[in-house]
Amino acid sequence: MNRYAHDLLTTRCAGWSSRCGYGGSNALAPSAAQPVPRTSARQQVPGIYRQKVGNILFTCITDGAVSFPRTDNFVLNVPPAEVEEALKAAFLPTDHINLPFSPVVLETAGRVVVVDTGVGEAALKASKGVGGQFHTNLRAAGYSAGAVDQVLITHFHADHIGGLITQDGTSAFPNAQIMVPAAEYEFWMDKGNAGRAETDVIRANFERAQRFMGILKEQVHQYEPGKEIVPGVTAISTPGHTPGHSSFIVSSESRKVVIQGDVTNYYSLFVDHPGWHVWSDMYPVTAEQTRRKLYDTVASEQLLLHGFHFNFPPLGHLTKAGEGYRYVPVAWDAYP
Repeated sequence: MNRYAHDLLTTRCAGWSSRCGYGGSNALAPSAAQPVPRTSARQQVPGIYRQKVGNILFTCITDGAVSFPRTDNFVLNVPPAEVEEALKAAFLPTDHINLPFSPVVLETAGRVVVVDTGVGEAALKASKGVGGQFHTNLRAAGYSAGAVDQVLITHFHADHIGGLITQDGTSAFPNAQIMVPAAEYEFWMDKGNAGRAETDVIRANFERAQRFMGILKEQVHQYEPGKEIVPGVTAISTPGHTPGHSSFIVSSESRKVVIQGDVTNYYSLFVDHPGWHVWSDMYPVTAEQTRRKLYDTVASEQLLLHGFHFNFPPLGHLTKAGEGYRYVPVAWDAYP
């Protein structure tokens, strides 16, 4: 996604390690036959977190993260000093932004469904394992890319569609339908829109989207908001970050989760202050209107919220707090 993809190449966040298993009455003891796995002191374990939503298994899988300097225009309509104070109050660094990526896998009605795909395998190598971890962690979670039935895309920025394509330029999910928002597809596929792009970053977004859709060809299917596009998953229109940005409501029995995509990214700033405008929103005023409308619903109905760029595991609830909202992360549940 615009500047994030470039900064990904120079970030110094930690990578992830391989899994460790448990089993048997002596599972915690070292064994000559099963040597204890050794990892770098700077590595974390694979980022996988499961949550039951009625009859749907909802799995958050990390794609890694990006770190980039915080410039004065990171928030467009607030003085930099005020942004710095908000970051200090949240015990966050003030000179740079750490932005995680967290796609989702759903098991619903016998189908395996992926929601957004991270920055892709090419970024895994270029970033030395910091970003592009999704496909590795997908396998660690027990899923094969070839067994995925549908991939749902919220919008066409690089950190959401990058994982659709392998490093050698072929489809990463060869047997899946790739479901994309119709309004998003129409905007980014339009050559006239591409010709009016005002910056190199936006032009790169057009080039990438058109190239990827050309590779995927007949796998691509467009969806409209307000419709159930896979069992238990309904698309909703949430424009502003991009023209056709969409989100999803995952519903089963009495449980609901909103997968918001990039309605906001850095929740310590834009959930607490929904009127603040992030530089990466293409239409900031529309993005603010969308954010307030969606978050009023999430808070009033006490829905669970998934944030693609929220700290892992990227699930929590919202409550109203003055002119904004308060984000309450889920308590880690070892037995979802």
